[in-house]
Amino acid sequence: MKNVKIQHLRFFVAVYEEHSITAAANRVNATQSGVSMQIRDLEATLGLKLFERASTGVSPTKAGDRIYWRATRILLEVDQLQKDVETHSGELYGSVRAGIMPTFARSVLAPALMRFSDQNPFVDVRIVEGYSMALTEMVANGELDFAVVPGGDLPAGVRSSHVETDIEVLIRRLGKGQASAAQFSLATAPPLKIMLPGPGNARRARIDQYLSNFCASAHSVMELDSMMTTLDMLDRGEWCSVLPGCLCLSKLDDPKMSLSPILDPLLTVDYLLIEPATKAPPKVAQIFADELCDEIRRSCQQCRDHFFR
Repeated sequence: MKNVKIQHLRFFVAVYEEHSITAAANRVNATQSGVSMQIRDLEATLGLKLFERASTGVSPTKAGDRIYWRATRILLEVDQLQKDVETHSGELYGSVRAGIMPTFARSVLAPALMRFSDQNPFVDVRIVEGYSMALTEMVANGELDFAVVPGGDLPAGVRSSHVETDIEVLIRRLGKGQASAAQFSLATAPPLKIMLPGPGNARRARIDQYLSNFCASAHSVMELDSMMTTLDMLDRGEWCSVLPGCLCLSKLDDPKMSLSPILDPLLTVDYLLIEPATKAPPKVAQIFADELCDEIRRSCQQCRDHFFR
């Protein structure tokens, strides 16, 4: 049997993730015939049929599924090897492309970004704010070095690692003369007007499940994917919201606001660091990811300490 080439695996992974010879060819800057030839050569080398061909595209066989996960690990190791042999001296240079949720844009990003920029003044940083679905797609397509998103189903083309678990908090503005309740339970609350993110936000499904399974009242829900507008409406009163704890840090001691962790059962959100499945991050991106994740952990711990000390 001939040796399997790295290019075989790169082309195979592109076809597997794109479900199309044409799209894969565009992705790897090759011709359709060249990609087809590489796939046929790989199949002949392995003695396995990796794809079923149809007029609508290609779909992997069971053998193709198995080879894909091995191929992504091999390509990741090759990319890591290339990064390891690069020499760095003096100041770090380069660029970082990171994706974050609106949750972190308000509370976590600034401290991490200021520390990183002070320590690495020659590194260009590009931050994209968005919800999990869009950020995950950008990471899979190689448009971002990494992103931090809520836990949920992830597509082929990305790998993930757990960063931290945060608590979900019901936040509302108190009426005139109304005192903050030490324990305000969403499960037993009278009907509320609640602002929630749309279905594209990975947190939404778990919040909907809680409202359906544990709440005695039928709450009114407004879908709102603008975090700035959500916070503005909270300050105006009438509408409340369910927000991750780390977003609420600036409101914890605000006498005009009532904040209550969602309990019985405790509602939480996991944060995941996602990266391309076959590419190791540049050194500068890894350093910034570490800085950002450390700030997320500190913020989540501060929120837990406030409610459960």
